[in-house]
Amino acid sequence: MDHLRLIALLLACACGTGIDGADGSTKRVGTTPGAGDVLGILVTPEDVVVPVGSAIQLEALGLNADRQTLDLTDVVDWSSTNASVASVSNDLNEEGGLQGVTAGSAVVEAALDGVRSAPARIIVTDAVLVRLSVGQTSVTLAVGQALQLKANATFSDGSSADATSQVRWIIGDGEVAQFEGGGMLEGVGSGTTSARVEWEGVSSEPISVEVVDEATTASGDLLFDWVSGSIDDGTFEVSASVHNASSAPVYGVWLDLFVDQDFVPTYGDWPDWYHMIEYIGPDESASVTFSASTTADRHDFALLLDSMESVVESDEENNLVEGATDEFSSGGAGGGTVGSGGEANLLITYVGGFSEDGVTEYWVDVANSGTGVAERFYIDIWHDVPESAEPDLYADGDDYVLYEGGLLPDEVHYATLSVPSACDGCSAWAMVDSYDMVAESDESDNTYFFDSAD
Repeated sequence: MDHLRLIALLLACACGTGIDGADGSTKRVGTTPGAGDVLGILVTPEDVVVPVGSAIQLEALGLNADRQTLDLTDVVDWSSTNASVASVSNDLNEEGGLQGVTAGSAVVEAALDGVRSAPARIIVTDAVLVRLSVGQTSVTLAVGQALQLKANATFSDGSSADATSQVRWIIGDGEVAQFEGGGMLEGVGSGTTSARVEWEGVSSEPISVEVVDEATTASGDLLFDWVSGSIDDGTFEVSASVHNASSAPVYGVWLDLFVDQDFVPTYGDWPDWYHMIEYIGPDESASVTFSASTTADRHDFALLLDSMESVVESDEENNLVEGATDEFSSGGAGGGTVGSGGEANLLITYVGGFSEDGVTEYWVDVANSGTGVAERFYIDIWHDVPESAEPDLYADGDDYVLYEGGLLPDEVHYATLSVPSACDGCSAWAMVDSYDMVAESDESDNTYFFDSAD
């Protein structure tokens, strides 16, 4: 299962009354239903890029009030808004099979007894796969414990999406951990190893995997780094970064979204959308984005963290943030920043480095001088090149890193990159957002030339 299947999901309830999206979808508000009712349907993967001619299996999951799931893939009615771009099957034994036909975009939905799923956004591309990454930088799990990992793919046209169900998952030592398929990692024996993914000849950087005899219970606090809400061209989005201020990982944390609510949400209230964050490492953060179509020009919203109270926290009073798509204010109830989703602007403010033992290490400082959050972007370095060789977008540097923490306005990220080559007195180019993943107010200031002789 991939990161937006239950074991890490974004679910929109589409049953009842509420916001009517531009695609006709609705959401449920108000009452808390019975535990046996299917309240919503999730299509997974929810946001995917499919190469032309490739196929992928979609699944439909139902969820009840107790947040238990039921596989509805074979019984729902599948539909695509643009079958000439992406077709989805209702044929026997082929239900949910998606085929990329021609380059373009489409929305796929699943429906059952009047309940419609949240829309799954499908992009079919004729671009080339250039980069893969695993969502976590490292993971810790106990023997016998299972953990859903995710994979992200970036293509030569700058598009990026979940590729969890399309990649090949590879573990370094099968006596420590094993993949059960689709990124589901299970601890087998205590020890350390690494995991990575491969697809179409491209491999990700490995991540560290540690398996322990018994999982340590987190003792600390969960809080919001930042929250951002926006409406752009008929799309309503709420994004958030959640921080684990603890010395141990947390697993299976629910994040609930309430939209245009006329009450202050609290534990036990039924949300409009919800998402399970499968894993957050100690003193690390995880980002979540909710997205839906809308005809409105403004929405109020609230986010409730750890809504099923699965984590014992030192502070239970900072799990709620309220905001609106046309507001920007610092210091939300969760201790983070609530933003209106304005435009970010990334620029490199400093590059330095040194060579030692056959390796050149570079330090790249990236600032966000805009008014919006830069959610995820690449930072690249081109080693030992002249000033005349300024890089272009979509070109691969000699080393690169993917930043997914969400860079706030006026915040600086300090990145370290290394190249296995010594160089005394050489020059280099650095670029931020090298695959144009962030909409910026100024796209002309993303490169920086470094000359160690200066």
